[in-house]
Amino acid sequence: MCVFGFLGAEAFCQTKVIDSLEQKLGNARDRERVDVLNQLTYEFISVNTDKVLQYGDDALRLSHKIGYVKGEGIAYTYRGVQEYLSGQLQQAHKDLHRGLSLSAQVDDKINQGYTLLQLGNCSLEEVENDSALLFLQRSYEFFKDSTQPASLSKIYRNMSAVYGQRYQYEKQGVYLDRAIAIRRLLPDQTLLTDALTLKATNKWMMGDVPAAEALLDEALAVAVKHPEDEENLQDIHHLKSMVFFQQGRFDEAVALFDSARNYYLRTSLYRKYVTMLIDIGEVFSDRGEYELALDNLYVALELAKLRGYEVETHVIRTRIGWINFRLGDLKQAFRLANEALNYTTKRQPQADIANALNLKGVVLTDLNEFTHAKACLDSVIQIYKQLGDNRGISEGLMNLGFLEEKQKRYSQALGLYKESIRLAEASHYIYGLAWSNWGMGDIYFKQGDYKSAAQFLDRSEEYCRVIHAHEILIINYNTRRDLLAAQNRFKESLGFSVLASQLKDSIHRTDLARRFVTLEKMQEIEQRDRDIKALQNDKQLAENKINLQQAQIRQQFIMLIGGVISLALLGALALVYYRFYKRIKVLHADITDKNKRIQTQADKLHEVNAELKHLYHEVSEQNEEIQAQASKLAASNKSISDLNRGLEQIVAQKTLELRTTNEELAKHNNELLQFSYTVSHNLRGPVARLLGLSDIVIAEQDFKEAQKWVALIGKTAGDLDLIIKDLNKILDLRNEPHQYRETVELDKEWKQSISLLQDSLNGHEEITANFEALPQIATVRAMVQSTFYNLLSNAIKFRSPNRDLKVTATSSYVDGKARLEVRDNGMGFDIGVHKEKLFKLYKRFHNHVEGRGIGLYLVKSQVEILHGTIEVESVPGQGSRFTITLPLDEDPSHVLAS
Repeated sequence: MCVFGFLGAEAFCQTKVIDSLEQKLGNARDRERVDVLNQLTYEFISVNTDKVLQYGDDALRLSHKIGYVKGEGIAYTYRGVQEYLSGQLQQAHKDLHRGLSLSAQVDDKINQGYTLLQLGNCSLEEVENDSALLFLQRSYEFFKDSTQPASLSKIYRNMSAVYGQRYQYEKQGVYLDRAIAIRRLLPDQTLLTDALTLKATNKWMMGDVPAAEALLDEALAVAVKHPEDEENLQDIHHLKSMVFFQQGRFDEAVALFDSARNYYLRTSLYRKYVTMLIDIGEVFSDRGEYELALDNLYVALELAKLRGYEVETHVIRTRIGWINFRLGDLKQAFRLANEALNYTTKRQPQADIANALNLKGVVLTDLNEFTHAKACLDSVIQIYKQLGDNRGISEGLMNLGFLEEKQKRYSQALGLYKESIRLAEASHYIYGLAWSNWGMGDIYFKQGDYKSAAQFLDRSEEYCRVIHAHEILIINYNTRRDLLAAQNRFKESLGFSVLASQLKDSIHRTDLARRFVTLEKMQEIEQRDRDIKALQNDKQLAENKINLQQAQIRQQFIMLIGGVISLALLGALALVYYRFYKRIKVLHADITDKNKRIQTQADKLHEVNAELKHLYHEVSEQNEEIQAQASKLAASNKSISDLNRGLEQIVAQKTLELRTTNEELAKHNNELLQFSYTVSHNLRGPVARLLGLSDIVIAEQDFKEAQKWVALIGKTAGDLDLIIKDLNKILDLRNEPHQYRETVELDKEWKQSISLLQDSLNGHEEITANFEALPQIATVRAMVQSTFYNLLSNAIKFRSPNRDLKVTATSSYVDGKARLEVRDNGMGFDIGVHKEKLFKLYKRFHNHVEGRGIGLYLVKSQVEILHGTIEVESVPGQGSRFTITLPLDEDPSHVLAS
């Protein structure tokens, strides 16, 4: 999120400068007065809103009145900055653009650059990253050659923030290092604090905790020298608390977390508060302490919705979805992933969308919806590649590896895991290294390579301990248990099983205990706050009475002086003074009594603390009872989970059977539709011609002409008869099962086909056959003969006019099957163009040759009935090759289709 510290740090009120400017204002006139008013506005811009409005309005009125365009542009810019700092972003954009326009009219490059910088800040706060980057790049063009290093460092710092919101950590680091290098040389070190904290955040998110701690220590050393810069100090506390929570240093973490939280709430920095809750939710989630993570994330979600933080709402939904996934609630995780994707705003960083897709992909993987899961994960990797985010690519590859592993495609999974590890090492992504090394170890275990499995599991354990990733460590221990058991090292296997159980139990016990301790501390803090407020009220009341009495003393003192002037009033003045003295004594007695009552209340407070300790012991005992009940509940849940898995397997099997049946029904329906269309389409023409010719013959009076029409009727009837015979052949193939096989001599059937086609040959053909490799096969003779006949007829019909026809038929035995090949050097055809027509009924590739387009359809149908396959290779102008593969099975039921 956008950080405001860089502006506030430079604009702290310096008394001498302001006093000098206000003195100068008294004598300044016209343009000089406008310039002084603008300088005062800048000095007060993050300190005193009333002063900013007063001086800013005066500067606007005067500059407009005297036509001082440069001063008016600066005044509008400072007004926009004040509106931006107070949260009026829309109005800030308007005034900043007006200031930019006026400064451009008079070529005021410094204010143009400064205004563009502030427009970038506004866009960054609105999570309009593209606009922010554009404004900052334009601002850089004005300051890159200037003598204003502070402004240049602000540009670099904010550009790094833009790339951080895009999860492009490498570019973020480059610009942040530039900002830090400049700010180390500036006399005002408050700007350095903000940049160091941002870099520490970057290192922490990358998993480099030691580097983050070193940067935070340096930032803290600078911040403590500037107590007025409290926001930067609390930002440091925020990040240090995350580091301490991650390391398990909970007492230190809670103290820093409370400090930052109270400051953000007190100063209405709600976006930073939401960001802190998201961060701590992520920390607890990585540690496996899911209940604490959800508590913080749900609070953040409610506040984000209330404040209209759409980007943060999307992020929180996805984080909660990941926790539900790790808890095994796939339905809830899938719902949250879809919500995050459906309610994505145009300002949403692409990396947030990728994270939601990542969640959806792993959920679908666990649901065995592998096709949809792969589509989601491929989209994730594509987005991260566009962003140049190696860490994101590593995570996507890791999840793809797990998907391949679930499908038992271990070689592909190993390749994905290795690439994931390479990118994770390059981007120092410890969490990804822990997961991917475990995945490698798990695959090697399943492949029986126990040595490699142990090596990768050792690496995974080391990375888990670095980031305290307890949940991954439990999975690692369980895999080690299975690995050792497979090696018959049962004693060591039992040891890892115990370690996994103890770690899992410790997480839940720690979670419950910490919740009780947190509740107790919250009650103590609330009670202490109430007591302190009561004591403060009493103290304030006493101070008010003392102030009243002091005022009365001053009044009496004046009266005493008057008594010196008038001796006649001395006695009365002495009496009044005596009475006043008595009242002071009474007041003193009242204060003493109040102090005693305060002491009594303090004693009661100690008694309440003792009762709270006793209550804590009772709660601890109840906690033990709850833990016992939780163990029983866990056993029950395991039994239910086993039953659910069994039911899921049955449902999956039945679903597969139903899908297979539906596919077969669809296939038969398609064949029936194609056949019915063929009948209606091919009979319609001849029948129509017969009817038309009959009408002409009836009307014709010339006998010779009538004979001519009758001849045409006969030819049409012949065509109709051929079509009906073809259709009968198709029906015979589909409806009449062949009952017998016989030994078929391939050479004999080939020669029979040549004999049947003798009338189509001209004597210049070269038709040869070589069936020596497989001279005979056991199959249906009529179908083999028909297949040879149609392929040879096809070659003769579509011979090349430029060369003599050559046809070669061969047989071979390949992989337990018979392979028949028929080659020709005919006209050939383009398979890419006619792919959809190939082997379809009445589909032809050459219209200049007579034919009906049924030959190849019959060949394919007969081959399929024999449970065989047919393939074709063809090149236009060179010829074709048809390859038929038939099974050689002694059981006829396996060869013939029923």
